[in-house]
Amino acid sequence: MSQVYADRRIRLRDRVAAAGSAAALVSRPANVRYLAGGAPPGAVLLVGPEPGEDLLIRPLAAEGEPSDGRLDELLRQQQLPLGGGD
Repeated sequence: MSQVYADRRIRLRDRVAAAGSAAALVSRPANVRYLAGGAPPGAVLLVGPEPGEDLLIRPLAAEGEPSDGRLDELLRQQQLPLGGGD
């Protein structure tokens, strides 16, 4: 199933490159799930210029917080601490 998500990101990458941009930041939860297979609340997906550069950025999960769907296991992830404000 990982290949399905990778193919979707490749199609997006091609469209982004054709529009003259190097990367795309996907923040709508439904779009993140479509491209990554699942995501915890608050996650965003950075689709880079090369397939290995895609990155799911997500907040640290609260105890027992499930992700929405099964995440693409080939996708790199970066956890960020929850913001405490300015």
